[in-house]
Amino acid sequence: MKIATGRAGVAVAAASGAVFGAATSLANALSSPYSRLGAPLTGTVPGRTAKVLSLLLDAGWSWAALAVLAGAGAGAAAGLGVAGSVRGAGTGLRAAGSAGGTVTGAGLGTAGLVRGAAAGVVSLAVASTAYYAMDAVVFDGGTDTLLWVVVSVPFGSVLGAIGAAARRPGAVGLLAALTVPAGAAAQMLLIPPRPHLTVTASIVVAETVVWAGAALGTALAVRRFLLQRRTSRTTTPADATALPTL
Repeated sequence: MKIATGRAGVAVAAASGAVFGAATSLANALSSPYSRLGAPLTGTVPGRTAKVLSLLLDAGWSWAALAVLAGAGAGAAAGLGVAGSVRGAGTGLRAAGSAGGTVTGAGLGTAGLVRGAAAGVVSLAVASTAYYAMDAVVFDGGTDTLLWVVVSVPFGSVLGAIGAAARRPGAVGLLAALTVPAGAAAQMLLIPPRPHLTVTASIVVAETVVWAGAALGTALAVRRFLLQRRTSRTTTPADATALPTL
């Protein structure tokens, strides 16, 4: 079951990366007045919409979020898959709940971090490959696929492990969960999506979406942390081994 859930997490990461990379390249092409796809859309609603998507997808925080989410998904698949097999053994409700909580916690340990790191690397590597493959079609341009696949290894492993750690209770999980919102806010302050001197409606919409998403992500992470603390304080000794369910 561990092998199966691990493979499932990596497969989902690869599929997500492929869709994300191709979509980013396509959004860039549709929003560019210098591409054969974007030129006819210049000044139109579809063209402006593509510009918003381009500003949101083709950003450092967005690619980081891809790896973090891939890592979180891989860790969740590993932990929940093993817990499910224990519950299916028919050991009784209390025993199943206790064992499920323990095994799930183990899935979020070293093995979960390793699976998360692997999923992060795969998601970024596949996304880079899909991005430049789509670029070759819509822009007839060159490719830096190999460079970014190599870069995906260190960055993807760290970000994927952070995603897996975000499922942990306590301060560690809170800090990991705040990585993407904090990264998005930092990029908005240091490198805002304003490639031109004139602030367009597309830029305003993109910035609003990023700030709203960062605020929502922060609020959800803090809420989860506070609920876990409240639950841990009210947990009886008999249920101390079970993780809180949110």
